[in-house]
This record gives sequence, structure tokens and C-alpha cells, in this order.
Amino acid sequence: MEKGQTDAKIHPVQSDLTLINRIKEDNDEDSLLELINRHSGIYHTMVNYFLSGSNNNLEKNVLNQEKDLAIYDSAKNYDPNRKTKFSTHLANQTKWKCLNILNKKKKVKEVFLDDEDCFIEPYSDSFYENIKKEEALAAFSKCLKREQDERIKKIIDRRYNVNNNKLTPWREIAEDLEMSIQGCINLHNKFIDKVKKQTHNV
Repeated sequence: MEKGQTDAKIHPVQSDLTLINRIKEDNDEDSLLELINRHSGIYHTMVNYFLSGSNNNLEKNVLNQEKDLAIYDSAKNYDPNRKTKFSTHLANQTKWKCLNILNKKKKVKEVFLDDEDCFIEPYSDSFYENIKKEEALAAFSKCLKREQDERIKKIIDRRYNVNNNKLTPWREIAEDLEMSIQGCINLHNKFIDKVKKQTHNV
């Protein structure tokens, strides 16, 4: 009898279900380690597929670091009565984990693009009404003429669109200047501080 056959009899290959039952019943570490060794490739494949792209690198790295825990959790909630292989179960669990992350990122992105209240702008839109007053408008115009930062001039021009007589959304300004929304707001606020100081000195 060959050595490989002897070893197989002494250490028979355990089925995934056997390993999972040992994990569920006894939290058997050896069984968990064997399950991790068998199915790490599937886990990494799913994570790398669904979180491809450099903008998902952080989330992908986090999930890859959580591989052992993810396989353990999948083993604990695996239901053999559904007639699904554990590898398929793990792949589905990993897929939904990735999709949940992508959906959350999408919602956050939509909020930051559409809800301007999320950004730090201590000046309400009532300032737009205030600059129409003769004193404030004079200070506003004076500061704008003295302003050296062309970005600020563009931001102010776009934000307080004279032609349309309404405030331009921050997301449009950010796209035009190829800046972040918060970056545009910060420069705007810097300018408004100058105007407020000038107004107090008038």
C-alpha cells in the first residue's frame, strides 16, 4: 500500500458539513482552520470582483483582513437543509456584504451631492439678502475687487449669479472649478469673513 493511501486512511478528508458541525457545536479551531484553508480563495475572489477599482481599495482591504471572521460567521449561519454547498453559501454571503458596502457608499455620495446642509457653511442664504443692502453691497464689491485668489472670484461669481438672481448649487460650482464641494465652501467662507470685517469697519 502506498504512503498516500495510508495517510488518507489515518487522516480521512472531512466534509465541509462535518467541519461546520464541529464549529457550531464545539467552536473547534482545527475545523475552522481547515474550512478557512479550503475557502479563502472563494472569499478573496468575490471581494476582489465586487470591490474592484482603486476607489474601493480601503473597503476591499478591510474585508480581506476580516476573511477568517467572515468564514466563521458563514459557517455558523449555514443551513444544510437548503441544499446549497457551503462554498456557494459563502460566496453569496460575501457578495451581499460587498453590495451593502457599495450601496452605503452610493447613498453617502448622493447625500453629499444633493444635500448642501451636510457641508460646513456657517452663513445661511440670508446673507444673499443682506448683500443687497447698500452698506453690505459696497463692502462686498470692495472686497471682491481686492481679492487676489482667482478661485474665490469664480466661486463668488458663480454662487451669487447676478443674471439668474439666485444662488447656484455648490455641486455645480465644484464641478466647474474641479474642486470638492467643501473646498469651495471653505474659500467662500474665507471671503465672507473679509466682507463681514469690512462691513463692521464702514
